[in-house]
Amino acid sequence: MSYIKDKRLEAFSSIEHGFGNAETAWPDNGILLQQRHTNNVVVIDDLSMNYLPVADAMLTALPEVILGIKTADCLPLLLYNPEVKVIGAIHAGWRGLANKIIMNTIDKLCTFYNTKPEFTYIAVGPGICGNCYEVGTEVINSINNATGTKGAFRKTSGDKGMLDTRLIAVMQIEAAGVPASHLSQVNLCTRCSPGFHSHRAGSTGRQVSYIKILSRCLL
Repeated sequence: MSYIKDKRLEAFSSIEHGFGNAETAWPDNGILLQQRHTNNVVVIDDLSMNYLPVADAMLTALPEVILGIKTADCLPLLLYNPEVKVIGAIHAGWRGLANKIIMNTIDKLCTFYNTKPEFTYIAVGPGICGNCYEVGTEVINSINNATGTKGAFRKTSGDKGMLDTRLIAVMQIEAAGVPASHLSQVNLCTRCSPGFHSHRAGSTGRQVSYIKILSRCLL
């Protein structure tokens, strides 16, 4: 199977991207992170690095550098800011959302590269849906303390309920100042859609999503 493309990002000829599934091969020579559900954002501006940073998001303006994000049920997010020609990749599970990883990434993008959130485009890739993701009070309380859930949580029984992490991500993206018109989604569930790794479905694998700047478009 080939990588899944987001129509809005695909409209930019200066970048290449793809959301992976269980059948796609990991891209060669991609930069990956030690993902730990943190709010750490790393800027890749030196290719001599010989280690994998502990972070859950990264940004770069370097051409032909592949940024890769590993996910199963968590959300992969890919971003592009055409004003400053910067790309980014974000790993956002419930802990990342509670730690405001998306908002930290957009803030880092704007401060480090001297741009504004309204020039940024973000695509949210496949992740577990709100009908498949049952969580407990620890998860809900953590996200409520960070940014609130605003309708993304539906109580089922006892202290359990169904959480829509995609809706939380959208809420946080818009709260960070990215226009709704610059937000797009590949709205597939990794558990109830075929062809994806899903921890909740018993898979131990992960798929990789990626983005890179094409050097020919910088000439």
